[in-house]
Formats: sequence, structure tokens, C-alpha cells
Amino acid sequence: MRPQDKHDPGGKVRIKLSDGVRGEAVFSDCGRYRQSLIRDWTPEDEIPKSVLFVGMNPSTADAFASDPTVMRETVFSADWGFTRYLKANVLDWRATNPMDLPKDPQMACSQDNRWAISRMADEVDEIIMAYGRLPKVFQSVVEDIIEICRRSGKPMFCLGRNKDGSAKHPLYLAKTTLRVPF
Repeated sequence: MRPQDKHDPGGKVRIKLSDGVRGEAVFSDCGRYRQSLIRDWTPEDEIPKSVLFVGMNPSTADAFASDPTVMRETVFSADWGFTRYLKANVLDWRATNPMDLPKDPQMACSQDNRWAISRMADEVDEIIMAYGRLPKVFQSVVEDIIEICRRSGKPMFCLGRNKDGSAKHPLYLAKTTLRVPF
């Protein structure tokens, strides 16, 4: 049994990868957590141009299929000229409905998550913060992840800010939405 099959995050929308797109994903042994997701459509013999999206929490996407948020973010990425998309999340607990996240920040964000985000931030050209509004109980985790990304020295952007200052979640934003400095 694959790790991702040991935990049901809810939601059943799974979008097949487009031809020419290679996928990778890293899950915890228990399947409850996904630390990273990659989509790569870099042509052979070209150096990839990479972007990291930092979202709220993972859902159903894995190495073979995307979910609606991942699909939306890869479209933004390709439209901006990137050829490699990396996905991390402030919380790495897999749940389609954010109401299903554990209320304990230590449970919702594994120790492996911080290391994975740091590693991915170091290997990309740009970081897009896209985590949306999280309950206040997770604010210290959000601040920690933002600091990890800042330490990479990479340019940080978002798709706008919510009233509370959080980075807007991309799922329902217009395709023409521009990234702005974070």
C-alpha cells in the first residue's frame, strides 16, 4: 500500500496530468502528511525555471494526479513562464476541507514540513505565498513558514492580500491575476 492510500483526505477530484508533465510527491509513511509536490514540464536540454507555491494544506494531489488548487497554480506558473512547479503548504496534514484539519498546530504541521519547505525554497527562482485565511491557532506556524521562505533570499510574491493580511488563496482568482510583492 502506498503511503498516500493510508489516509483519506476527503474530496474525490483528481485531474490527470497533461501529456509531457512529470509529477513527484513526498508523503509521510502514515500517509497523513504531504511535504512536497512537483510538476515539471521543462523541455529536454533546458534549465528549468522553478516556482514554489506555499498553500494552506494539501488535498488529493499526488505524483499522478492534481487537485483543483494544484491545477490552478500550474496554469498560473506556466502563464508566467515557469517550467517547474513545486508545492508546499503551511500545514502538511492532508484534508480537502480545512475544517478537518487538526486543531493542534503541532499535529497539523509535521516537523518534516519545515525542512521540506526550506529545501524547496532554496532551489526555486520565486516563491508565491498562497495560503489563504487560516484560523488564528495556526498563526505561529504561518509566521515560522514565512520566515523560512524569507531566509532563502528568493523573491516572494502573492496574488493579493486578504483583509487580515494573509496571502490570497488562488483557487477562485481570475486567470489574469498578477503577482505582487509579498
